[in-house]
Amino acid sequence: MSSIFRIPDKEKNYQSYMVFALTIIWSLAAGLVVIIGFFYFPSLWSRWLILLSTAIIIAIANLTLNYFGYPRTASWSLCTMLWLYITLPCITAGGIFAPGILSQTAIILTAGFLLGRRGGLAIGLITIMADLALAWLDVKGLLPAAVVRHDPISRWISAIIPFGTVMVLQYYAIDNLRSGLTSMQREIVRRKQAETTKDETLRELSERKNELQDYKYALDISAIVGISDVDGNFTYVNENFCKVSKYTANELVGQPHTILWSGVHPPEYFTELGNSMQAGKPYQGEFCNRAKDGSLYWVDSTVVPFLDDKGQVYQYISINRDITQKKEAEELLRASEERYKSIITVSNTGAWEYDHETQRVWYSAQYFAMLGYDEPEGVWEDTESLSWVSRLHPEDRERAVGIFDDFLQGNATDIYENFFRMRHQNGSWVWILSRAKRLQDKDGALTNICLGTHTDITERVKAEDKIRETEHLVKKITSQVPGNTYMFEIEENGIPNILFVNRGSEEFNFAADLKDISSNAKKFLEVWHPDDRALFTEKMKEAYRTGASISFQYRVIFNGVVRWRWLQAVPEKNKEGKVIWYGATRDVTDLVDYIASAEQILFDISHVLRRPVSSMLAITTLISEGGLDQDELLHFVRQLHPVALEMDKFMLELNQVYEQKRQINSLNVDFPSLVDKRNSLFK
Repeated sequence: MSSIFRIPDKEKNYQSYMVFALTIIWSLAAGLVVIIGFFYFPSLWSRWLILLSTAIIIAIANLTLNYFGYPRTASWSLCTMLWLYITLPCITAGGIFAPGILSQTAIILTAGFLLGRRGGLAIGLITIMADLALAWLDVKGLLPAAVVRHDPISRWISAIIPFGTVMVLQYYAIDNLRSGLTSMQREIVRRKQAETTKDETLRELSERKNELQDYKYALDISAIVGISDVDGNFTYVNENFCKVSKYTANELVGQPHTILWSGVHPPEYFTELGNSMQAGKPYQGEFCNRAKDGSLYWVDSTVVPFLDDKGQVYQYISINRDITQKKEAEELLRASEERYKSIITVSNTGAWEYDHETQRVWYSAQYFAMLGYDEPEGVWEDTESLSWVSRLHPEDRERAVGIFDDFLQGNATDIYENFFRMRHQNGSWVWILSRAKRLQDKDGALTNICLGTHTDITERVKAEDKIRETEHLVKKITSQVPGNTYMFEIEENGIPNILFVNRGSEEFNFAADLKDISSNAKKFLEVWHPDDRALFTEKMKEAYRTGASISFQYRVIFNGVVRWRWLQAVPEKNKEGKVIWYGATRDVTDLVDYIASAEQILFDISHVLRRPVSSMLAITTLISEGGLDQDELLHFVRQLHPVALEMDKFMLELNQVYEQKRQINSLNVDFPSLVDKRNSLFK
C-alpha cells in the first residue's frame, strides 16, 4: 500500500506526477469538507462518513492505476469520479446554489490540466448541462429539500476550500506554463545549436571529404591498396598494387585473390584470416604472392572489413607494404645466424649475452657443454649453480670478477679479455679465455648489453706451461754456460731489442740487471771499453743491412782489469718473416793472452835468433867451401861454440816462459800431445 504513495519522477513522467499530486490535493480538500461538515452538522455524521469513504476509495483507485503505469486512464478516472463526487451531493446539499458549484469549477480546471483542452472542454460542457438540469429541476420543485443549510460563515468556509484548490491548480498551471515556455526556449536554443552543429558538420564533412581525398592520395602513394567484394573479387587496385604484382588494373579487377596465390602458404595459413573476415574484424599478417611474371614477393597486409547499417560485411580493403627486401634480409640473417651457430657448435667456444641492468644472462648450449653440462641455450633466470662466478677457482675469483666489474663500469669501447679457471662437472678445472664487447646504440652510446665468448684454452695453457718449463730448463742450462746467451732483434738505428738474455756463470759478465738489459740494450755497454763502444753500433747496423752473422771481439773493464770477449750470433727468420739473431758472448782473454804469447815467441825467434843463426850460417859456409887448415877449423869451431851456448840459453828461457804461460792458462788442452814430433812447421 505504501508504494502507491511514492511520488513519481516529475522530470521523467510529468503526467503521472500530476495525477499523483492532484489526487492528493483533492483528497485533502475532501477531508476538509468532511471535517467542516462534522463541525457544523454533527447530526449528519452518516453523510460525512459516506463522503469521506468515497474520497478515500477515489484516491486509492486512481493512485493504484497511476502506480501500475496507467496515468492517462487514471486522469480520466479521477476527473470523472471527482465530477460525480461533487455534482451528485449538490442535489441534497442545497441544489445548484450550494457551495459545491464552486468545486465544479476546480474540477473543470483539473480536467483541463490532466486531460488537455479537449478533456477540460468536455467536462465543462457536461457541467453546464448538468447545472442547467439542476436549475430547471429546482425551478420546477422537483429537487428534494436541502439537507444542509449553511450560514454565511460555513458557506464562506466551504467556498474557501474550492478556491484554494483552484489557486493550487493555477500555481501548477502557471508553473507548467513557465516550465513549458522554458523548455520551449531551451528547445529553440537547442534547435539553433543543432542547426549550427549541422552547418559545422556539413562544413567539416566538406573539409573531411577533401581531407579524405588527401588521405587517399597519400595512401595510394605510400601503400599497396586493393579493395574487394564479399566474394573476394577485386573491385579496385591502385598503381602500387599493379607495380608490385606486374598486372594491370583491368587484369585484376573482377578477379579473385587466388590469382596472386604463390603456393608457399598451406591452406590452414589462411584460417585465421577467414575467421577474422567472417567476424568483421581487421586482420594483419604477412603473405607471399606470385607476380604475373612468376616472381615471388612478400607483403605485410592489413585487411579491414567494411560493415553496412545491419552490421554485414559488404567489402574489404587491404593495405599492403612490400617487405620483400626485409624477408630476404631476414633469410640472410637466419642463414648468418645458422652459420654462426654452426661455427660455435664445431668450435670449442661458448657464447653468452649479459644485460647489466636486468641481470639477465643468455648462454649457448656450447657454453654449458664445455663445463660438462647438457643444457639447451636460452635465458637463464636462476643460474646460481651454473653461473661463471659460482664456478670460478677460488684463487681466480676476486681478480676475474674485479676485471669484469671494471669493464662494465667503464666507458671504453675496447674488447674485454680475461682468463680464469672454472670447475668442470667432473670436478676438474677448465682454463677459460673470456672475451666480450659492449654493444652501442645507433648514436654510438654504450648500452647495458655486452656479448662475449668463453673459449676452452686448457690445452693451450698446458702447452704454455710446458714451454715455460722448457724455458726455465733452458735458462737453467744456459746459466751454467760461462758466457752470455742472447736472442734479439736489431732496429734500423743499430740498437738491439733483447728478447732473451742469460747472464752465464762467469763473474765478470755485465753488471746490469737482466730486466734492465731487456728493456734497454745500451745497459750492457756500461762495462765496455770506451774505445770499443762505437764498434758495437757499427757491427749491429751492418748486420741489420746485410742480415749476415755477427762475429767480433771487444774489451770490457772488470774491477779495473781489461778482459777480452767474443760476440757471435747467427740470423734466422721467424714465422712473420722478421730476422731474429741467436748468439752468445764468451770471455777469450786467456786465448788472446796465449796468442799474444805465441806471437811474442815468434817475434823473439825472428829477431833474437837471427844474429847467432847468421853467424853460424857464415862460419859453416866458409867451412863448407873447404881449403881451411886445422888451425883455421879450430878457430871457427871456437867461434861457433859461444853462438851455440847463446842459442841454448835462449831456448831454455823460452821454454820456461812457455811453461809459465801454459800453467796459468785456463785452457786445459794438452798441446804437447798435439805436436807432431815427426814433422816440422818449417819443413
